[in-house]
Amino acid sequence: MPSKPIKSCNKYVLSYKDSSNNTRQLGFYARDAYDCLMLAREFNSHLHDHPGSVIRIQQKF
Repeated sequence: MPSKPIKSCNKYVLSYKDSSNNTRQLGFYARDAYDCLMLAREFNSHLHDHPGSVIRIQQKF
């Protein structure tokens, strides 16, 4: 994924359920929600293996 200056990105919080059914949250700077999901899948093995465990992706202001 090409790097972008942080000024062109927004902060997103991704919520997901882990294997114990606990809600977890990750924060990323991304261009959009899809970018956030792709970053989360790249850096979190659970999300890579279980992309359906994502509950919400919310932009923070």
